[in-house]
Amino acid sequence: MPTSAGGHLTEILQLQELLDASEHLFVTEDLPLYRQLMQGRPCRFIRPNGRNRDWVFWCNFVVNWLLAVPILLRFRPHAIVTTGSHTAIPFCYLGKLLGCKIIFILSFCRISSKAAAASAVYPIADLFFVQWEQMRSGYPKSTYVGPLF
Repeated sequence: MPTSAGGHLTEILQLQELLDASEHLFVTEDLPLYRQLMQGRPCRFIRPNGRNRDWVFWCNFVVNWLLAVPILLRFRPHAIVTTGSHTAIPFCYLGKLLGCKIIFILSFCRISSKAAAASAVYPIADLFFVQWEQMRSGYPKSTYVGPLF
């Protein structure tokens, strides 16, 4: 784990080299900030689920299942790497049906409590990484990797 700003810059450059050397597609929620951050990158946008479990959440959740189908069929990924949220669930399950490897990275902010999306994807994940050692008790087949920034 890097201990200096230079170390973080090295990791960012390595990630950029990996992205440059591989075909990839970002899929994220359709929010103004994400549109700005994704400019110039291969990206598809889906409906944001938000935090509340109201009827809008459930409508968007269903719509995202429908949006995931053409995205996955067009792009045909070998692997899906996700940090979760409910937008990831349809992509992980449909991707698994299409033969994708599922790699889940539990959020750094999950120190002592499980996440709903993580718990939903955990049974089908090929690799499941946690960033806090104590989270291994909630996800026994996970791999502790420490902080990933």
